[in-house]
Amino acid sequence: METGESYLERKYREISLINSCLARPFDLARPQSPTAAIDQKFLVAAALKAERCLLGWAVTETAKPATQYWRAGAFEFLYGYQRADLTIRGPSIYPELSNLPGPLFHETTYTCSGMSAMTALLSALLTLRGRIEVLTPPDCYNETRELLESFGSSRVLVSENRRHLREAQGIARVFLLDSSVRSGFLPFPPISARDADLVLFDTTCLWQSSARIRRVLAWALQSGLPLALVRSHAKLDSLGIEYGRLGSVVVVASIKDRSGRSGWIRNLGRQTRESVRLLGTAPILAHFPPFAGNQDFERCSIARTAAIIRNNRRMTRRLASACQDSRSISAYQHGLYFTLSPEYGMRSDEVSDLAAALSDELSRRGLPVRHAGSFGFDFTAIDCFREPMSGCNVIRVAASDIPAGLADQIAEGIACWWLRIGFAAQHNAAPARRKSRAAG
Repeated sequence: METGESYLERKYREISLINSCLARPFDLARPQSPTAAIDQKFLVAAALKAERCLLGWAVTETAKPATQYWRAGAFEFLYGYQRADLTIRGPSIYPELSNLPGPLFHETTYTCSGMSAMTALLSALLTLRGRIEVLTPPDCYNETRELLESFGSSRVLVSENRRHLREAQGIARVFLLDSSVRSGFLPFPPISARDADLVLFDTTCLWQSSARIRRVLAWALQSGLPLALVRSHAKLDSLGIEYGRLGSVVVVASIKDRSGRSGWIRNLGRQTRESVRLLGTAPILAHFPPFAGNQDFERCSIARTAAIIRNNRRMTRRLASACQDSRSISAYQHGLYFTLSPEYGMRSDEVSDLAAALSDELSRRGLPVRHAGSFGFDFTAIDCFREPMSGCNVIRVAASDIPAGLADQIAEGIACWWLRIGFAAQHNAAPARRKSRAAG
């Protein structure tokens, strides 16, 4: 178990890494508390963002910098018109690609967000193949399903049954793997190159060098399946400060593929870049974190991601024990958050009110908790969340990488609040009464 002292030392390394990117780094003392560490990191990050904006305020999509390459840490940018011909040189997103056997083709395209990466890839697939069928897990990311359905069934057929894949002839078959699913990510189904044309893998809820990503790459390539890895970099890839919205698509295939698909995959990479250009979803240069892409960043990110996962699992166990009702507490296989599920139907605004009340109560106790969406922060984030399987609105709790003792205090506070508000409200409270109880 990580001690409070080792936590503060780890936070100091993270803050120092961000601080080192400043032209004139601050003379920083090691923070003396988790709250001080969180505040100090955001202040240093804000200073870095401001400095980068001031440095590049005159560099627009068409106005080039004075140097040939515009840099942000390990990233280099070259362009005539950013939205049309931006070239990015930087570290590999997935280190395992360099360790896989056999010659591989892989091409990276950056976008301005994770969903824009997914949109650009799907648009490219439709341009090349005309119509696609996507086999999705039942609880895939809500916005991914919305995006797929927005294309219309005449262009994108969404299926949850693998047996239907071979029935649709003449269209590209895509197998979607989503790291955000609640359960069932492993083991992989026995799908081969005869069953699908592409594996589409959303890696957002896994660290870049995760063993699960390695397993997916090995499984797909051994099965003769090319891959497209899609990622939002705002969650786990910026040391908990959401430095900027950023997404990516990495297309991977074996060069020795005897089926001839490697040529099609090369076209997919090119067409994805074209989709980014036409959709206007090129990345913003200021959103590339200058502290990323080095060994210190890798070590810091691995340590904080592991601590986040430990705390989420620890809090889930303590809540299930304290509340004596594991049915209302749902753990997710990725370990980045869990949910509290009222047994009655509630509107999103009602659940958001409850999440805000819970956050405020815990914050008043001096605990590092905020009412915020997303996950991967240094503080525990609580907000309303639409559960993909049931469609119900639930409370999502995204634990942070704080010391275990502090995570226990947050879990105890949630349990007390949930017993007082959540379970009592399940039986006979009207919406207005639930709101008044939450506020009290």
